[in-house]
Amino acid sequence: MPATPPSPGRLPSLTGLRFAAALLVFGVHAYSFIPLADPQDSRIAGILFNGGDLGVSFFFVLSGFVLTWSVRPGYRPGRFWWGRLARVYPAHLVALVPAVVGMVLTARLPDIWPRLLAFSAPLVQAWHPSDVYYLGINPVTWSLSCEMAFYLAFPLLYAGLRRLGTTALRVAAVALPAAVWLMPVVADLLIAAEHRRWFVYIFPPVRMLEFLLGIVLALLVRRGAWRGPGLPVATALWVANYLAVEWLPAQARDTAATIVTIGLLVPAAALADLHGRRSWWRHRVAVHLGEVSYAFFLLHLVVIVTVMHLVGRDREWATGQAVGLTLAFLVGSYLLAVPLHRWVELPAMRRLRPTPPTPPAAPATSAIPAPPAGPLTRGRQQTEPDPRRRAHTG
Repeated sequence: MPATPPSPGRLPSLTGLRFAAALLVFGVHAYSFIPLADPQDSRIAGILFNGGDLGVSFFFVLSGFVLTWSVRPGYRPGRFWWGRLARVYPAHLVALVPAVVGMVLTARLPDIWPRLLAFSAPLVQAWHPSDVYYLGINPVTWSLSCEMAFYLAFPLLYAGLRRLGTTALRVAAVALPAAVWLMPVVADLLIAAEHRRWFVYIFPPVRMLEFLLGIVLALLVRRGAWRGPGLPVATALWVANYLAVEWLPAQARDTAATIVTIGLLVPAAALADLHGRRSWWRHRVAVHLGEVSYAFFLLHLVVIVTVMHLVGRDREWATGQAVGLTLAFLVGSYLLAVPLHRWVELPAMRRLRPTPPTPPAAPATSAIPAPPAGPLTRGRQQTEPDPRRRAHTG
C-alpha cells in the first residue's frame, strides 16, 4: 500500500542544518589559516576539518530542496527571481565593504581590483576559470554565483522534474549522485590540468547536479514516495562518512565524498519535522543560528583572513592558541553576522521581496487542501500538480 504523502508544513530542521553547513566551511577555513605546530594535532585537525568544503554541497542540496518545498499558488518566475535577488544581494553587497577594507589594511588589494569587483558584485565570478577571479574580493561568494545560476534555471528545472513519474524521480535520485562522482573523471579526461578544480568544484553547471538532487528529493518527500533511514541513522551515516573523507581520493573530497549521505540526511530531517519526530536541528538555538548562517557565511572568512594577515600569516601555533583563535573567530564572526542579518538582510527582504499572492478561497467542504494521492496503480504514475493549484508552505 503506498505511503500517504505528508501534509505541507514548515521545516525548521533544515534551517538548523544550514548552520551545520556554514560551520563546516568555517572549520576548513580556520584550519587552513591557523597552522598547528604539533604534527599529530595537525593530523587530527585535518580529519575533523579538512572536509569542510563539503559544506557547500550541503548548501546546494538544501537550496534545491527548500525552494521546491516552498512553491506556492500564484508562483511566477519573475516573482521568484525578484524574491531571490532580495534575499541574496543586499547582504552580499554590504559584506563586500569589510572585505575590501580588510584587503586594504593587509596590503592585499590587487591592481586589478576593479575588474575583480566587476565579477564579484553581480555574482558572476564562478564562470571565470581563474582563481584570481572566482575567489575575487570575498572568496566565499563564488558559491553564491552558483546559486544565482541555479535560481535562474529553477523555474524550468522545476517545471520539468515535477512532471516526472515517481519511478523516474527515484532513478534520478540515484543517477545524480553517480554523476557527481563521475565529474572528476570527466575533468581528468577533458579539462586542462590548471582548470580541473574549477570545473569540478566551482563551475555552476557541474554544481547544479547537487541542486537538482535537492529538487528531486523534495518532490519524492512531497509525494510520500521517499524511502530512507530516519534522522538518527541518517545523521550517524553522514558523520561517519564525513570523518572518512580524509582517506578518499583528493578529487572526491570537495564534492562527491558525502553527496549520498547528504541525500539521506536532508529528507530525513524534513520528515522528522513533518511527522513531529524528535530533531535537535529544530531547537530554537539551532534555528536561530541557521537564520543567521547566511550573514555568518559572508563574513567569517573576511574576519579570519584579515586578522591572520595582521598577526602573522606564516607562523605556526601551539594547539591551545589555535583553539583559542578558532573560538574567537567563531564568536567574532557570529557577533558581526547578527547585525548584518537583522539590520540589512531582514529589512531588505521585507521591503524588496514581492508580496505573496493571496490564495483562492478553499471550497466550503475542506478547510485544508488535500495532499495528492500516492503513486497511482495499474501502470499510471503520479506527477506533481501544477504549483498554481496547490499550496506548499516552506
